[in-house]
Amino acid sequence: MSQNTFKSFAILGAGTLGLPLAKANNGASVAVMTRPSSKHRRFPAGTVHVSVDFMDVQALTDQFRRHNCEVVISAVNHDHLEVQPPTLEAAKNADVKLYVPSEYGLPSEGQDGILAQKSEFVDNIKAAGIPYARLYSGLLMDFIPFFLGIDWNGEATLIGEGDKAASWTALPDVAGFLAYALTHLPPQELYNRTLRIEGERYNLRQVAELYGDMIKIVRAPRFPDDIDSARLREYLQAKADAGAGSVTYDIKTGKDDHKLDNDLWPDHRWQTVNETLGL
Repeated sequence: MSQNTFKSFAILGAGTLGLPLAKANNGASVAVMTRPSSKHRRFPAGTVHVSVDFMDVQALTDQFRRHNCEVVISAVNHDHLEVQPPTLEAAKNADVKLYVPSEYGLPSEGQDGILAQKSEFVDNIKAAGIPYARLYSGLLMDFIPFFLGIDWNGEATLIGEGDKAASWTALPDVAGFLAYALTHLPPQELYNRTLRIEGERYNLRQVAELYGDMIKIVRAPRFPDDIDSARLREYLQAKADAGAGSVTYDIKTGKDDHKLDNDLWPDHRWQTVNETLGL
């Protein structure tokens, strides 16, 4: 880390992204904050664990100040986005310099559903007057079995045509890129910036075909109601089918009008889908 970079961070959540991000801390001061109900008890060496109620603004403010947090990184998943507003209020109270909201997926501006919730929260950050950095990393390679329903019945289920290119990034690359950017780029290059990364670009059908003869590809109008997160799987496939699965996609133009920021992590070799899935 150079002298003119952020050096102290609060990571909210210790789940899918939180722990990998904490592990890839590049020597920074990191406080991993979890809710009292969290079952996580083991944390990466060199980090501090803080148990705090994410809905308690004063308690959060005190912890941000106690650990001199310059940056707050929300790593909460889509089921817990309601905790972000109190953490934003606390960040403002504690004079935090940068807030990284829970995005780490498809472009959210102008979208509906879960993506709309994420985009609206960025509007809240702007209104609070705190600089933000937003990361779009596309669909996680690690969850391809979930997206395609392979974890359900061993088959790849395509709800639509599956013919539009989407961005796919491996979880370690998402965490590694964010950790690198936050600890190597000057703050002025991060303020109010949307970062876009991808490991590979495939449409849903091509991803399914990577499995070869190991699985069967089927088409269906929807997932059965009794499988886990059926509507979420359909929602994400529908976004990909609309062309919105690419991190460079702009909903206003309906085109890939944005550039990738992979080059901000120089000399890094991005993980492939085959490597991630062990194919």
